[in-house]
Amino acid sequence: MKKLIFSLLYVFIPLFVLGQQQNDIVFSQANEAYNKGDYNKSVELYKSIEKTGNASVNLYFNLANSYYKLQKIAPSIYYYEKALQLAPGNKEVLANYTFAKNMRIDKIDPLPKGFLSRLYTKLVSMFKVDTWAWLSVVFIFLFAVCFVVFYRAVSSQQRKVFFAGWTFSIVLSAFCVLVAFLTVTNKKNNRYAIIFAKEIKIQSEPNSRSEKLYTLHEGTKVKLLEAVDDWRKVKLSDGKVGWLPQKEVKAL
Repeated sequence: MKKLIFSLLYVFIPLFVLGQQQNDIVFSQANEAYNKGDYNKSVELYKSIEKTGNASVNLYFNLANSYYKLQKIAPSIYYYEKALQLAPGNKEVLANYTFAKNMRIDKIDPLPKGFLSRLYTKLVSMFKVDTWAWLSVVFIFLFAVCFVVFYRAVSSQQRKVFFAGWTFSIVLSAFCVLVAFLTVTNKKNNRYAIIFAKEIKIQSEPNSRSEKLYTLHEGTKVKLLEAVDDWRKVKLSDGKVGWLPQKEVKAL
Protein backbone atom coordinates (compact mmCIF):
# COMPACT_ATOMS: atom_id res chain seq x y z
CA MET A 1 0.00 0.00 0.00
CA LYS A 2 2.77 2.42 0.94
CA LYS A 3 4.61 1.58 -2.27
CA LEU A 4 1.47 2.35 -4.27
CA ILE A 5 1.01 5.71 -2.51
CA PHE A 6 4.64 6.70 -3.08
CA SER A 7 4.38 5.61 -6.72
CA LEU A 8 1.31 7.80 -7.24
CA LEU A 9 3.02 10.74 -5.56
CA TYR A 10 6.07 10.18 -7.72
CA VAL A 11 3.85 10.45 -10.82
CA PHE A 12 1.42 13.22 -9.88
CA ILE A 13 3.68 15.68 -8.05
CA PRO A 14 5.94 16.25 -11.10
CA LEU A 15 2.83 16.63 -13.27
CA PHE A 16 1.41 19.23 -10.88
CA VAL A 17 4.69 21.15 -10.78
CA LEU A 18 4.97 20.97 -14.57
CA GLY A 19 1.40 22.24 -14.96
CA GLN A 20 2.06 25.12 -12.58
CA GLN A 21 5.23 26.05 -14.45
CA GLN A 22 3.32 25.96 -17.75
CA ASN A 23 0.64 28.27 -16.32
CA ASP A 24 3.34 30.67 -15.12
CA ILE A 25 4.79 30.79 -18.63
CA VAL A 26 1.37 31.42 -20.18
CA PHE A 27 0.62 34.08 -17.55
CA SER A 28 3.85 35.90 -18.47
CA GLN A 29 2.94 35.68 -22.16
CA ALA A 30 -0.52 37.08 -21.41
CA ASN A 31 0.98 39.97 -19.44
CA GLU A 32 3.33 40.70 -22.32
CA ALA A 33 0.43 40.71 -24.79
CA TYR A 34 -1.50 43.06 -22.50
CA ASN A 35 1.43 45.46 -22.22
CA LYS A 36 1.72 45.51 -26.02
CA GLY A 37 -1.97 46.36 -26.35
CA ASP A 38 -2.98 43.00 -27.81
CA TYR A 39 -5.92 42.57 -25.46
CA ASN A 40 -7.67 39.85 -27.48
CA LYS A 41 -4.58 37.68 -27.18
CA SER A 42 -4.19 38.42 -23.45
CA VAL A 43 -7.83 37.39 -22.89
CA GLU A 44 -7.26 34.15 -24.80
CA LEU A 45 -4.16 33.32 -22.77
CA TYR A 46 -5.67 34.23 -19.40
CA LYS A 47 -8.76 32.17 -20.23
CA SER A 48 -6.58 29.16 -21.05
CA ILE A 49 -5.16 29.35 -17.51
CA GLU A 50 -8.66 29.66 -16.04
CA LYS A 51 -9.68 26.44 -17.81
CA THR A 52 -6.98 24.57 -15.87
CA GLY A 53 -8.72 25.52 -12.62
CA ASN A 54 -5.78 27.63 -11.46
CA ALA A 55 -7.83 30.62 -10.26
CA SER A 56 -6.23 33.59 -8.54
CA VAL A 57 -6.91 37.24 -7.79
CA ASN A 58 -4.24 38.33 -10.28
CA LEU A 59 -5.66 36.12 -13.02
CA TYR A 60 -9.21 37.45 -12.64
CA PHE A 61 -7.98 41.03 -12.21
CA ASN A 62 -5.85 40.95 -15.36
CA LEU A 63 -8.62 39.24 -17.30
CA ALA A 64 -11.08 41.93 -16.20
CA ASN A 65 -8.61 44.65 -17.19
CA SER A 66 -8.21 43.09 -20.64
CA TYR A 67 -11.97 43.03 -21.20
CA TYR A 68 -12.20 46.61 -19.93
CA LYS A 69 -9.65 47.70 -22.53
CA LEU A 70 -11.77 45.95 -25.18
CA GLN A 71 -14.83 47.90 -23.95
CA LYS A 72 -16.60 44.63 -23.10
CA ILE A 73 -18.57 45.68 -20.06
CA ALA A 74 -20.23 42.46 -18.90
CA PRO A 75 -17.16 40.16 -18.83
CA SER A 76 -15.07 42.98 -17.37
CA ILE A 77 -17.45 43.45 -14.43
CA TYR A 78 -17.88 39.68 -14.09
CA TYR A 79 -14.17 39.09 -13.56
CA TYR A 80 -13.71 42.07 -11.25
CA GLU A 81 -16.45 40.49 -9.14
CA LYS A 82 -14.64 37.13 -9.28
CA ALA A 83 -11.43 38.82 -8.11
CA LEU A 84 -13.27 40.48 -5.22
CA GLN A 85 -14.69 37.12 -4.16
CA LEU A 86 -11.11 36.00 -3.51
CA ALA A 87 -9.90 39.34 -2.11
CA PRO A 88 -12.89 41.42 -0.90
CA GLY A 89 -10.87 44.42 0.26
CA ASN A 90 -8.36 44.67 -2.59
CA LYS A 91 -8.11 48.41 -3.25
CA GLU A 92 -6.64 48.08 -6.74
CA VAL A 93 -9.44 45.78 -7.87
CA LEU A 94 -12.08 48.03 -6.29
CA ALA A 95 -10.64 51.10 -8.01
CA ASN A 96 -10.68 49.53 -11.48
CA TYR A 97 -14.08 47.98 -10.81
CA THR A 98 -15.46 51.47 -10.20
CA PHE A 99 -14.31 52.59 -13.66
CA ALA A 100 -15.92 49.51 -15.24
CA LYS A 101 -19.24 50.10 -13.45
CA ASN A 102 -19.32 53.66 -14.80
CA MET A 103 -19.60 52.22 -18.33
CA ARG A 104 -22.93 50.56 -17.54
CA ILE A 105 -26.12 52.02 -18.95
CA ASP A 106 -28.29 51.08 -15.99
CA LYS A 107 -27.93 53.40 -13.01
CA ILE A 108 -29.69 51.72 -10.11
CA ASP A 109 -29.93 53.37 -6.72
CA PRO A 110 -29.83 50.72 -3.98
CA LEU A 111 -32.36 50.75 -1.19
CA PRO A 112 -31.04 52.46 1.95
CA LYS A 113 -29.78 50.10 4.66
CA GLY A 114 -29.99 50.49 8.39
CA PHE A 115 -26.97 50.49 10.69
CA LEU A 116 -27.28 46.81 11.62
CA SER A 117 -27.71 45.78 7.98
CA ARG A 118 -24.61 47.76 6.95
CA LEU A 119 -22.63 46.27 9.83
CA TYR A 120 -23.71 42.75 8.88
CA THR A 121 -22.74 43.28 5.23
CA LYS A 122 -19.36 44.68 6.21
CA LEU A 123 -18.62 41.75 8.53
CA VAL A 124 -19.54 38.98 6.08
CA SER A 125 -17.55 40.62 3.28
CA MET A 126 -14.47 41.54 5.32
CA PHE A 127 -12.64 38.19 5.10
CA LYS A 128 -13.06 34.77 3.56
CA VAL A 129 -14.35 31.92 5.71
CA ASP A 130 -10.86 30.40 5.94
CA THR A 131 -9.49 33.63 7.39
CA TRP A 132 -12.14 33.74 10.10
CA ALA A 133 -11.42 30.09 10.89
CA TRP A 134 -7.70 30.75 11.29
CA LEU A 135 -8.38 33.77 13.50
CA SER A 136 -10.56 31.56 15.69
CA VAL A 137 -7.70 29.04 16.00
CA VAL A 138 -5.26 31.81 16.95
CA PHE A 139 -7.56 33.06 19.70
CA ILE A 140 -8.09 29.51 20.98
CA PHE A 141 -4.31 29.16 21.22
CA LEU A 142 -4.08 32.46 23.14
CA PHE A 143 -6.86 31.24 25.41
CA ALA A 144 -4.90 28.06 26.19
CA VAL A 145 -1.71 30.02 26.93
CA CYS A 146 -3.49 32.50 29.20
CA PHE A 147 -5.40 29.70 30.93
CA VAL A 148 -2.20 27.79 31.78
CA VAL A 149 -0.32 30.89 32.92
CA PHE A 150 -3.34 31.98 34.99
CA TYR A 151 -3.18 28.82 37.12
CA ARG A 152 0.59 29.08 37.49
CA ALA A 153 0.60 32.79 38.34
CA VAL A 154 1.75 33.68 41.86
CA SER A 155 0.49 37.22 42.39
CA SER A 156 -3.17 38.17 42.33
CA GLN A 157 -2.39 40.96 39.83
CA GLN A 158 -0.99 38.46 37.31
CA ARG A 159 -4.00 36.18 37.80
CA LYS A 160 -6.34 39.11 37.07
CA VAL A 161 -4.45 39.98 33.89
CA PHE A 162 -4.40 36.44 32.52
CA PHE A 163 -7.99 35.78 33.61
CA ALA A 164 -9.01 38.78 31.51
CA GLY A 165 -6.76 37.48 28.72
CA TRP A 166 -8.27 34.02 28.45
CA THR A 167 -11.81 35.37 28.84
CA PHE A 168 -11.22 37.92 26.06
CA SER A 169 -9.61 35.27 23.82
CA ILE A 170 -12.45 32.78 24.13
CA VAL A 171 -15.00 35.51 23.39
CA LEU A 172 -13.09 36.61 20.28
CA SER A 173 -12.73 32.99 19.15
CA ALA A 174 -16.48 32.45 19.47
CA PHE A 175 -17.07 35.72 17.60
CA CYS A 176 -14.87 34.57 14.71
CA VAL A 177 -16.72 31.24 14.51
CA LEU A 178 -20.04 33.10 14.47
CA VAL A 179 -18.95 35.46 11.68
CA ALA A 180 -17.56 32.50 9.69
CA PHE A 181 -20.97 30.82 9.97
CA LEU A 182 -22.75 34.03 8.93
CA THR A 183 -20.37 34.40 5.97
CA VAL A 184 -21.17 30.89 4.74
CA THR A 185 -24.90 31.45 5.24
CA ASN A 186 -24.75 34.80 3.45
CA LYS A 187 -22.96 33.21 0.50
CA LYS A 188 -25.56 30.45 0.23
CA ASN A 189 -28.53 32.80 0.52
CA ASN A 190 -27.14 35.57 -1.69
CA ARG A 191 -26.27 34.33 -5.16
CA TYR A 192 -25.53 36.95 -7.78
CA ALA A 193 -25.10 37.09 -11.52
CA ILE A 194 -24.06 39.56 -14.22
CA ILE A 195 -26.26 40.30 -17.23
CA PHE A 196 -24.41 39.50 -20.45
CA ALA A 197 -27.16 40.44 -22.90
CA LYS A 198 -26.74 43.84 -24.57
CA GLU A 199 -30.35 44.56 -23.69
CA ILE A 200 -32.99 42.35 -22.12
CA LYS A 201 -36.65 42.82 -21.22
CA ILE A 202 -37.49 41.64 -17.72
CA GLN A 203 -40.74 39.68 -17.63
CA SER A 204 -43.39 39.46 -14.89
CA GLU A 205 -43.51 35.65 -15.20
CA PRO A 206 -41.12 32.92 -16.44
CA ASN A 207 -42.32 33.00 -20.05
CA SER A 208 -41.91 35.31 -23.04
CA ARG A 209 -45.67 36.00 -23.26
CA SER A 210 -45.88 37.70 -19.86
CA GLU A 211 -45.84 41.43 -19.21
CA LYS A 212 -42.56 43.24 -19.81
CA LEU A 213 -41.72 45.15 -16.64
CA TYR A 214 -38.50 47.01 -17.44
CA THR A 215 -35.29 46.79 -19.45
CA LEU A 216 -31.78 45.97 -18.28
CA HIS A 217 -28.44 46.15 -20.05
CA GLU A 218 -25.12 44.34 -19.98
CA GLY A 219 -22.98 44.55 -16.88
CA THR A 220 -25.84 44.98 -14.41
CA LYS A 221 -25.52 42.88 -11.28
CA VAL A 222 -28.62 41.02 -10.14
CA LYS A 223 -29.48 38.75 -7.26
CA LEU A 224 -30.67 35.25 -8.21
CA LEU A 225 -33.85 34.27 -6.36
CA GLU A 226 -35.25 31.14 -7.98
CA ALA A 227 -35.29 29.06 -11.16
CA VAL A 228 -38.08 27.67 -13.31
CA ASP A 229 -36.91 25.64 -16.30
CA ASP A 230 -34.68 27.94 -18.36
CA TRP A 231 -35.81 31.10 -16.57
CA ARG A 232 -34.32 32.88 -13.59
CA LYS A 233 -36.06 35.21 -11.16
CA VAL A 234 -33.80 38.15 -10.31
CA LYS A 235 -33.85 41.08 -7.93
CA LEU A 236 -32.16 44.44 -8.32
CA SER A 237 -30.52 46.45 -5.56
CA ASP A 238 -33.47 48.87 -5.67
CA GLY A 239 -35.91 46.06 -4.87
CA LYS A 240 -37.35 45.42 -8.34
CA VAL A 241 -37.90 41.78 -9.30
CA GLY A 242 -38.64 39.93 -12.52
CA TRP A 243 -37.78 37.01 -14.76
CA LEU A 244 -35.30 36.60 -17.59
CA PRO A 245 -33.88 33.70 -19.65
CA GLN A 246 -31.01 31.86 -17.98
CA LYS A 247 -28.77 32.27 -21.06
CA GLU A 248 -28.78 36.06 -20.63
CA VAL A 249 -27.00 36.02 -17.25
CA LYS A 250 -23.83 34.45 -15.90
CA ALA A 251 -23.80 33.40 -12.27
CA LEU A 252 -20.88 34.44 -10.09
